[in-house]
Amino acid sequence: MTTFLDTSALLAALKPSEPHHAWSTAQIQARRSEGPLIIADIVYGEFSIGLDSREHTDLALMELALERLASSDDVLFRAGQAFKKYKSHNGQKTNVLPDFLIGALAAIEGAPLVTTNAKDFVGYFPELVVISP
Repeated sequence: MTTFLDTSALLAALKPSEPHHAWSTAQIQARRSEGPLIIADIVYGEFSIGLDSREHTDLALMELALERLASSDDVLFRAGQAFKKYKSHNGQKTNVLPDFLIGALAAIEGAPLVTTNAKDFVGYFPELVVISP
């Protein structure tokens, strides 16, 4: 089964000092044995912030055997609608749109999402299987 990874789980797996390091590492290993691990383009962008070059970013993702999937117009629209719903419920954060892009892609693809911040997905993508600590 294909599984999507959120940036939070990916970063936690790579940094032993993160509170969810052991959980994220175990999830990645377990999910890899079941099928491909996928990241959205936006995860690539978010993940790259913590590395010093594109080469290091690509190498880290290659070592984790992650694949990327680009967003379709359906995904982008769904993410925008989820963000609109969030704002209509007095959502104050302005940086949640990337999470909605990730959630929309996983939901439309019908694949579970491994994340350490389930609250950013639950309620906005009811059919999405969210795997979190």
